[in-house]
Amino acid sequence: MYIDEYFWIYRFQDTGVELRGDPITLWNGANLYFLGTNSRTAQSYHGNLYIDEYFWIYRFQELRKVASGMAMHKQWKQTYFSTPSTLNHDAYPFWDGQLFNRGRKKAQKVEIDISHQALAVGQTCDDGQWRQIVTVEDAVAAGCDLFDLEQLKLEYNEQEYNNLLMCQFVDDAASIFTLSELQACMVDSWTVWDDFYPLTSKPLSNRPVWIGYDPSRTRDDASCVVVSPPMVSGGKFRVLEKHSWNNLDFDSQANRIKSLTRQYNVQHIAIDTSGIGYGVYELVRKFFPATTKITYSVEVKNRLVLKAKQLISHRRLEFDSGWNDMALAFLTIHKTSTTSGKQVTYQASRTNETGHADLAWALMHALDREPLMSIDESGGGSRTVMEIF
Repeated sequence: MYIDEYFWIYRFQDTGVELRGDPITLWNGANLYFLGTNSRTAQSYHGNLYIDEYFWIYRFQELRKVASGMAMHKQWKQTYFSTPSTLNHDAYPFWDGQLFNRGRKKAQKVEIDISHQALAVGQTCDDGQWRQIVTVEDAVAAGCDLFDLEQLKLEYNEQEYNNLLMCQFVDDAASIFTLSELQACMVDSWTVWDDFYPLTSKPLSNRPVWIGYDPSRTRDDASCVVVSPPMVSGGKFRVLEKHSWNNLDFDSQANRIKSLTRQYNVQHIAIDTSGIGYGVYELVRKFFPATTKITYSVEVKNRLVLKAKQLISHRRLEFDSGWNDMALAFLTIHKTSTTSGKQVTYQASRTNETGHADLAWALMHALDREPLMSIDESGGGSRTVMEIF
């Protein structure tokens, strides 16, 4: 059986391919059961257990406690594999051996070297687990010719590259957003969003969408997101598409946005015009006159972050569970002070070379259309926040 963050299901009307059987039977006679990550339902079968992207699974230890029972017989094995998330994730103690040590006498506790140097070739550790770290550069060195490392370093900023491709964990202790609240926003969009057909010419029919755009800077990607706003007050925003475009001139960036207006009923476009973004804004405004320009200031940046924080903490945002890069972008944003030290603001861990959480800012540009609201402490509705500080 195979427990994944999202089901591997393909809709016949989207792909023209139908996968038959429950379970799916492979050519060698093996049966594959794809299960969800809900600890209340991920059980009852028996066999080899594979859990994918386990560093991004919500309440991993609860899931493992029940799912591991399916491979309890000695002829079965458990396999866990994932890109890293954060040091504070529920699965990290399972990885570094601290979960093994809990409740054991001092003489029974183990120390496990989880450095890349120790685990590059893989080894069986003192807790009985076989561990291995394989980075993209390890794969290239071993003869894999599928990657262009220089291009990957252009497509991902330094922190994203290290996390997604070099197996380094993010320390989210200083982040304004936490991984646990972001995980609560990550859903299996292919099964949960039954009105969204991403491979068709009109993925959301005629329902309105908002577009947020963060233009390219130096070596940053230009990032664009398409958001479906809620149909009722207090409903959920859904991030339908995300795009990262590299090395495109103003015309090409504007044309990519224009192509989205042909697919969707676009009601709102917001573009950061602080710097070179103004050129893209002027071109987009020619075919979408209502385009909103966002000019960054301390007040504007605080408003964007606080709005996103509010939506995420109240689970009013959803995006696909496979979009680890979206979650990582939010995790890089932290609270800081202005140069004068007189005001609090927010920024991402960035330089011109490393990027600045492009996807998160693009999404926040789109979300900025809804007024900043806060939940009344009495539970009796909401009120508009007139002052941030």
